[in-house]
Amino acid sequence: MGAAEFVTTALTAQITAYQRVIDRMTTHLASLPASERAQIEEASTVLRKARAGDNHTLLPLTTARPKDPR
Repeated sequence: MGAAEFVTTALTAQITAYQRVIDRMTTHLASLPASERAQIEEASTVLRKARAGDNHTLLPLTTARPKDPR
């Protein structure tokens, strides 16, 4: 792809770090009682639905124009 080695090294390190977090979370979830896992699943479902909703309030954006150097 032509990317510099430091770029691919950094991205690979990030992917590895995320994978470690996923592995820890998966292990922790598996160790919970079924009732707690069900509560987490339900909460996750509610959050996904809320995030997917159409009624996001967007912040107003203004553009800053540089001052005229004259």
